[in-house]
Amino acid sequence: MKKMWLNFVLLIFLIMTAFLFWGININKRHYSQILEIDKKLPLKTSLKSLPISESILFKIYVKIRKGGRDIKAGYYELNGDYSIKDIVDLLEEGRYKMIKFTIPEGYSYSEILDSLEKNKLVEKETFQRVLSEKDFYYPTPNGNFEGYLYPETYFIPEGSSENEIADIFLGEFLKKFPKEKYPDREEFYKMLILASIIEREAQLTAEKKLISSVFHNRLKIGMKLASDATVNYLYGYAKRRMYYKDLEIDSPYNTYMYKGLPPAPICNPDYLSVEAAFKPLETDYLFFVAKGDGSHYFSKTYDEHMKFQKDNEKKR
Repeated sequence: MKKMWLNFVLLIFLIMTAFLFWGININKRHYSQILEIDKKLPLKTSLKSLPISESILFKIYVKIRKGGRDIKAGYYELNGDYSIKDIVDLLEEGRYKMIKFTIPEGYSYSEILDSLEKNKLVEKETFQRVLSEKDFYYPTPNGNFEGYLYPETYFIPEGSSENEIADIFLGEFLKKFPKEKYPDREEFYKMLILASIIEREAQLTAEKKLISSVFHNRLKIGMKLASDATVNYLYGYAKRRMYYKDLEIDSPYNTYMYKGLPPAPICNPDYLSVEAAFKPLETDYLFFVAKGDGSHYFSKTYDEHMKFQKDNEKKR
């Protein structure tokens, strides 16, 4: 009887062991997420976004593995099927570790390049050379990739080369603006240039199509765009306010001096700015001026435009 009881206990133990082994090593779940392990937070908090975070098996296994003390902080891309052991292994080894990098709307190529180098993701000259060698679908006059580094938050694999990072950025742009949707590449490039001006001029998303209508109306009648943003681009966006003397700089980017669009984008616009460039509102507006609260006053005539400016100055 005692032997039977021992055999029974042994059988239960073997079954439990097999179950634990299967649950930790064999059973896999599909993941498609970015996981952040924040060293400033308790590990339990960082792991909370995992679907298995409340699993008893997961909690037991993390405790067995030194309570997760060897798990490295950072961002991780989980994309595939993983067992509990797989997850803990990759977090301890730092595999698939990512670096979070954000390109804000309206940043210029130069500003993005500075930020990439500051974050030790690229060496400037190497990145520029790599980009210049790319065979890209859309126009890149004289190797100019301004406008093609789409504003987004990216998770870049740690240790990525300049070439790999360039491919990540350009791949994202082509996802947003696929070749099939924009077969006329030259027309798309013109709209991208206009979108970049809209991006820098508009502080409110709701006004993008209105501002686009002003520029479209000006282009139709051969009127200069007269955009401060295109001139400020020449100063690296260092000017908080443009003065008349600043507008005297001789450059095809100076839309106070030259008619039509500048030769290339002046920043990297988002999807809504490109959409606004392609689909402006139908208006008779030819002028707009900042109100000082982020919005603009739109007018049809120069007299109305100047009257608003004078009245606005008196209120200050």
